[in-house]
Amino acid sequence: MAKKNALRLHNSKTFASAGLVTLETDPTPDNMTYCLQRMAWEINKATSGGNTRARLYIKGHGYKHNLAEQDAPVADARYWDADPIWLVPGESLALDIDQAQAATVASLDCTGYWTDFVEGVV
Repeated sequence: MAKKNALRLHNSKTFASAGLVTLETDPTPDNMTYCLQRMAWEINKATSGGNTRARLYIKGHGYKHNLAEQDAPVADARYWDADPIWLVPGESLALDIDQAQAATVASLDCTGYWTDFVEGVV
């Protein structure tokens, strides 16, 4: 069994313009595998317009691996997902917020663990 090391990721960003915005973690380092056991996010302004949603996904390898979606997210509500996911080297966790208002602040917090990357070991 690989040694598990505590992992806490926090990302926060203010988006100047309105529209589709993306908040994401840094890519997983080449020598690590992340197991994210809980992901939580929020925005300080409600989405507005037509297609309002927020979509959590794994970014990397040329496509979006969708995990969860929240329709019409509201301001200052904490949304979360507690299904564990693994990020291999080069992957990141991302949150697309469609129809975000100008000056929206978004935050994404993750807890879990990391292990040394060994092919085939999770």
